[in-house]
Amino acid sequence: MYDKCILLLLLCLALTTTLMARIKNGYAPELVSARGCLQELSRRLRENPDMRDWERRRINLAIREHTETVAYYQLTDALLKQMREISPKMFDFMDELKDKRGRETDIYVRFIPKERSMVLFSGASYFQESASDEDASQSRFGALTVAIDIWICDSSLQLLAHEFGHTCYIVPNLSTYLKFYHNVYSGTNVISHAGHSPSDASGKLAYDFGSQFARDRRSFRSDSGPIPHVSVIARNIRKHVEELIAWNFAEALASASTFD
Repeated sequence: MYDKCILLLLLCLALTTTLMARIKNGYAPELVSARGCLQELSRRLRENPDMRDWERRRINLAIREHTETVAYYQLTDALLKQMREISPKMFDFMDELKDKRGRETDIYVRFIPKERSMVLFSGASYFQESASDEDASQSRFGALTVAIDIWICDSSLQLLAHEFGHTCYIVPNLSTYLKFYHNVYSGTNVISHAGHSPSDASGKLAYDFGSQFARDRRSFRSDSGPIPHVSVIARNIRKHVEELIAWNFAEALASASTFD
């Protein structure tokens, strides 16, 4: 049964890994690794019915770690789709974002638990100049990319709209903005102030995007009814993923030959 469960999980992954054109799921690279690991763990369970208890426990832990990746991927996918439904013009505009030289820039988004955040902000955008091209943004996802991390909370989409505003301004003005940023914010003791001074055009656009999303959300709610809370979506996705791998080892190993 456990092996069958992992096969169902892999099928689920195969059906949910279609990436959008330019706004992309930031868990996609991790998902590829998770799929490979789950396949290997499935094979080991199937081929070793007499596996020692300590090794079964280790595999169980590894499977749960990989299912965390699956859950975060699916949550990010669901929230990006919700963002597009609520504010399609904003989403499509960002989906086609270009830099100063007219090159499309991919935006990798992850919704992450607070404890996994690399900074103390509930939303953050990551980009820097390419070493060979001051107009080309790069992030941990490679050339011509921006990375956005948003805490998982019920204001996640509002935070994403805010970060979209920063990104919308900075990508086509990268080299000049980074010079402005270093001149204005270097040495500041208030980290949260960075990006939001009265003279910062990216901060102004971030607030404008946030306000527009709030209006879009009210309009969407008026036309379509209540919008599911992020916490509810996250809980349902986690439950669904965990149900796919919830069979215990003893029962799985006892029936492993059924799936040979």
